[in-house]
Amino acid sequence: MTDRSDSPEPSPAPSTPDQTLAIRDRQRMADAAELYWVRGLKLEEVGHELGMSRSTVSRQLARARQEGIIEFRVHREVSSAATLTSQLGERFSVIPRIALAEDPHDANSRLAAVGHEAAAWIPGFVHPHTTMTVAWGSTIGRLSTYLRQTPVADTHVVQLHGSGNIPTLDTHYVSQILERFGTAFGAAVEYLPVPAFFDSSQTRRLMWQEKSVHRVLNLRAHSDLLITSVGTPSGDLPGHLYDSGYLRSEDLVELQREHVIGNLGAIFFREDGSSDGIAVNNRSTGMLFEQLRRIPIRLLVAADPAKAQAIGGLLRAGLATHVVFDTATAAEVLALDQAGQ
Repeated sequence: MTDRSDSPEPSPAPSTPDQTLAIRDRQRMADAAELYWVRGLKLEEVGHELGMSRSTVSRQLARARQEGIIEFRVHREVSSAATLTSQLGERFSVIPRIALAEDPHDANSRLAAVGHEAAAWIPGFVHPHTTMTVAWGSTIGRLSTYLRQTPVADTHVVQLHGSGNIPTLDTHYVSQILERFGTAFGAAVEYLPVPAFFDSSQTRRLMWQEKSVHRVLNLRAHSDLLITSVGTPSGDLPGHLYDSGYLRSEDLVELQREHVIGNLGAIFFREDGSSDGIAVNNRSTGMLFEQLRRIPIRLLVAADPAKAQAIGGLLRAGLATHVVFDTATAAEVLALDQAGQ
């Protein structure tokens, strides 16, 4: 089984003050390069963001190029990534980004590339008073390790669905992911202190009336940004909900009978993206799909071609507005969609 650890290997601490200064200097150059060339800010705007003069920003940018912190390539032919981006946007009416993995055949390489790409994109969606609802899982866990500190005033991070059914999944795992988002944006973290699934729909109805839970649900319902992935029972990173004991044997039988192919935030769905009539969803702490569609920006992040069928179902159902995939996953999503027409 693929290792699910979402914690990066610790890097050795600088041993001298000079090394510390060098790291900080390089970070400043990287910050300037990203703001100017990636996010498209003007020199004055970069200076304002980083507290530098216009001339200092120019010097930082020049050094960033000289030292290989930022690289440029000229592609005279249309790249596969550009083609995939165009096709995904046209076919599914989403705004896509395609991450280039060093080794497209390696699951960890794809996950790292997609995580980096999504982590660099997310700050552009976060403004003062933004509420972001965040899923937990292997893909979002890896993404969270790449977030950089970009504090934004009066922001909130809300847990998409509960987690505490059984002891096999360390609750620290979920809190770690959410805290990384909170730290990156200086946001208040709002936990949903309930299990992933209640024992009955009646229990859920009663818990939803609790004031502490209702307050978090209200924040979640008025989110500006959703950050999630998709869970499936197989693939490089099978969803935690399928193999951590959350589901009862009768639940698994029902999912098979209903032709379920995946879940989005603990709500299970079929190939066409429909989720109605699936009994386990009545006990779920996730957001119903009609609620999800009210969130203005819905970012779906995935790095596993084996999940292409489930991803296609979500896209056809209009559950994502923005996506980040690697080339292999994007190509498989489009191939399956074309084959189904």
